[in-house]
Amino acid sequence: MTSDPSTHDVDIAILGSGASGTHGLLQILSLLTDRTSSFDDPVRITVIDRDQQFHSGIPYGHRSGRSSLLISAMESFLPDRERGDFISWLEERREEMLAWAADGRTPDSPLAEAMDRDWILRHEDEVRAGRWDDLYLPRRLYGQYLSELVERAVDEARGVAEVDFVHADVNEVISDGHGGARLRERSSDDGVQFELHAHSLLLAIGSPPVRHLAVSDAAVNAGPNTGAAGQPSIDERLGTGLVADIHNPEIEHVVGKIRVRLESLPVEKRTILLIGGNADALEFLLASHRLRQDTGTRLHILSSRGRPHYWHHDRPGEQASTPTLDRLFATAEAGTPLRARDLHAAVRAELAAAMDQGNVNSTIAALITAVSSSLRYMDDFELYSMATDHGVAISDLLRRAGGDSLDFLTDGIADGTITCIPGRFREADVRDGMLFATVDQLPGSTLNSSDDAAGNDARNDPDHGYAVIVNGTGFERVTDTRSPLLRQMLGSGTVRASASRAGLALDERFRAAPGIFVLGPLMAGHHHGSSAYWHIESVARIIGLADAVADSLVTETIAKHPRRQRLLTP
Repeated sequence: MTSDPSTHDVDIAILGSGASGTHGLLQILSLLTDRTSSFDDPVRITVIDRDQQFHSGIPYGHRSGRSSLLISAMESFLPDRERGDFISWLEERREEMLAWAADGRTPDSPLAEAMDRDWILRHEDEVRAGRWDDLYLPRRLYGQYLSELVERAVDEARGVAEVDFVHADVNEVISDGHGGARLRERSSDDGVQFELHAHSLLLAIGSPPVRHLAVSDAAVNAGPNTGAAGQPSIDERLGTGLVADIHNPEIEHVVGKIRVRLESLPVEKRTILLIGGNADALEFLLASHRLRQDTGTRLHILSSRGRPHYWHHDRPGEQASTPTLDRLFATAEAGTPLRARDLHAAVRAELAAAMDQGNVNSTIAALITAVSSSLRYMDDFELYSMATDHGVAISDLLRRAGGDSLDFLTDGIADGTITCIPGRFREADVRDGMLFATVDQLPGSTLNSSDDAAGNDARNDPDHGYAVIVNGTGFERVTDTRSPLLRQMLGSGTVRASASRAGLALDERFRAAPGIFVLGPLMAGHHHGSSAYWHIESVARIIGLADAVADSLVTETIAKHPRRQRLLTP
């Protein structure tokens, strides 16, 4: 489905082909086909991505491994209608999965590229019974599904829209002064390798790069094979034991390089320090499971207070309890406007109580639902506070985890191969071929006997060296990012950062600038009407917003061309 654009002037450009760009494209095509059955001058759309694989982004394509799983169970991954369609697609592949589990013969189909046989073996009973909602599915399956949806939608839109897919690493976007944008890929010598003018642009590039780890050593920070701006190449960093980004170039490549390094060391030096407790950390824990078993490697996980509270399975029979929040909502129902800071304080209090009572997971589930419904009690200022400050802090408290990663974590803690360390990473240096981390202990993180039993390590020894350090700390803020494109757009004044610094400032039509619409994580920090957006990572949220963003974009695009005005009404 990949081709060069037939023209360097198009109606719509979509920059980014991950979940945001793909759902944006699907909704745009749906709107166009619903409004007319044919047209003499089709709307020209170009989808641009720097990766060779479209419709997947990092989570759902080759950069995630076959062992990588969704971060939520299927029942909460997609809205009802979309989930039903995806489950039907899975049902069509169930017998192939079960045959693979039974005889071990790798299927001659895309299925083998999407998942490990081990996952089927672990969940054979659920797959056989069609209990998909409770499963944490291999991520690549959803990428395959999206690819098929796009292929079908592009075919159904023929005569209404022409879609091209182009590989380019766009690092410059400039408003044209007439409500459109010019996109370029500039080389290091400032030459233009790709250029495209679009009357409307959907900016769907996902989250900024992962945060930078401070590591000091001449062998790490410079060398004959350094990449752009003097940075070391990926393989050079992996050779020293530093994994700055588990998905660069892809997690299976990273794990393979780690294996080579570990096997070159004596068993007693085969140690990994995983920094952070987010989704990337859980993904690495799962992807490295077989490697650690094969090499006898010990894994140390550094998080703010040791083992994160959400890294636990549900306890049998646990029931949510939210009395503080219930009282706050009763006051709001009586007519007192709800303040974002009071909601934040209530969530923090409920979570602290749940940790004492042992009903954390059920309480988090109840709190997530409550926070989603709380916006109706807030005035415009409080919605702004949620979008820019308190919403992000609440989301950090209400993270969830589950599935196979937690199974392996629990087993590793029990057998002593996984240890959790409380503290915050400051920096690391290389000495005698090993990486040594400096860790700051946070107030209130002093360990007690129950912490030790949960797998935390009181021996936070700064002189302890690691063979490998893995970055699982999450994404940069937009204002701190090293992304060349975001830095160019912000530096040129084309766009502005949102007040939360996690996304871009948008107007009520989801535009960061005239003709430049945004969908996905860069919407963070935006609010209008009765809505506030502080965290747009989940596919369900992206799908929920794609309709409104696509409607604004299509309406504005068609309005720019009088010859297409009849597309505006069905």
